[in-house]
Order: sequence, then structure tokens, then C-alpha cells
Amino acid sequence: MTNPLDFQLLGKFPARVFVAVVLASTATACSSPPRYQTPAAAGMTARPPADGSQGSDTTLVPAVAGLPTDPGSAGEQRLSPGDVLAVEVFQVEELSSRERVGDDGAIVMPLIGSVPIAGLTTDQAEARIAAALQKDYLQNPQVNIFVEEFANMKFTVGGAVNHPGVFELTGDTTLLQAIANAEGVTDLADPTQVILFRSNASDGIGAYVVNLNEIEKGELRDPLLASNDKIMVPKSGSAVFLKSLGDTLRGFVRAPVF
Repeated sequence: MTNPLDFQLLGKFPARVFVAVVLASTATACSSPPRYQTPAAAGMTARPPADGSQGSDTTLVPAVAGLPTDPGSAGEQRLSPGDVLAVEVFQVEELSSRERVGDDGAIVMPLIGSVPIAGLTTDQAEARIAAALQKDYLQNPQVNIFVEEFANMKFTVGGAVNHPGVFELTGDTTLLQAIANAEGVTDLADPTQVILFRSNASDGIGAYVVNLNEIEKGELRDPLLASNDKIMVPKSGSAVFLKSLGDTLRGFVRAPVF
């Protein structure tokens, strides 16, 4: 007979984030070790244990204790209309400029005029501009592009922080930098169990529980954020996170409402 044991991570911040981990063991003459019940599909709707506080079905997403996969640096992201770029041509200061990608997907550079770059990575855009400059004006030009602002790329920080809100994702931004944008955690925060929600994660995981203290000590990599990441900082005493087989907890977290 299956005997499910339910554990919850309950947050007292908006959306009451929680982890519901389901462990199952089969009662036989020689009981096998507990194993996780796996979801039929990511983002499924499941009913949390009845505890008097959750009276209806709750939309859950797959969760794991640990860091998300690296989304890649800003140089690997595709440029799009509205992005603000700092374009530098080595040793030719008069050709260096700050440009916003137009609705037509191009920027206008001195001498060479309109250069379409939407859909390219920064490396590809650098090569295209360099080729245009080399054609008629310079010998072996070196072009560097820094993305000062990605259009329509944002992240959200909520929970026990001093200034919750939605922030622009400008260049490479890490989790610690995101918390700093929210003016740090409050005195009531539990920085050991910060939850980072990520949609369309490549590994199929929708949420990650991360220990900020370990990142600050250099014991854990400070992960880069991806567009539309949502970060929730729980209050101290509002969460219980349990380790299990392999020191890795896999379960579900309730999708936040910001």
C-alpha cells in the first residue's frame, strides 16, 4: 500500500510559495527505499496536502534545490529592436557611438550608414560592422559592442526585500545583483532559501531554491539571470526545506503571482 508523505515549503509573502515534495514507499516484507513520484508533465495542476490553508487545487511547477543552468552571457543573446548598444571601434573614437536598434532592426553608424543587426549575437554584429568598415574605410578594424539595455527584458524581485519590483535586465546580471537592485533583503528574510522561477528552462525545471549565503561566501556560483526570471525571498521561519536522497530535493513549487 502506498503511503505518501507530504512536506511543504510555506512562504508568508505574496502568492504563498511552497514546496510540496511527495515521497512514496511500498510496504512489503522488505520495503524498498523511498522514491520520488514524478509529474506527468511540467506545470501540471496538483492538489497540495489538506492542511486547512490550501482549500483548492494549486498550479505547481517542477522544482529542484540548486542552481539553474547558465542562460549564456549577454554576448550570446540575440539583438532586437529597442536594444541600446555601445559600439566601439578600436583607436577610431570618432566612429564609436551609442545606438538604439531601430524598428527596422538596424543601427546607423558613421560613414557606413544603416547596418541591419537584429537577430544577430553581439559577436555576429561586430563582424558585420567590421566588414562594412573594412570594405571602403579601414584596414582590419576591431569592433566591440556592449549591450547597455535589452528591450523588453526584465526580471522581478518580490518577498522579503526592501524594494520589490520589476527591473530592466541590462547586460549580464546575476542573482546577487538582482537582490541588490531590490535594495537587499529585509531583517526578516531567510536568504538561505531564495526561489528563482524561470520559464522555458532548458532542463525542464521551473524553479530553483538557492542559498544566497553560500553565494556570498564564494561556495556557490552566482547564477546569471534570464529574461522574465522571478525571484522570491521568503521570510525567516516561513520555510522548511528538506534534503533527501542524494542531497537533492526535487518536488514542486507554487507558481508566484506578482
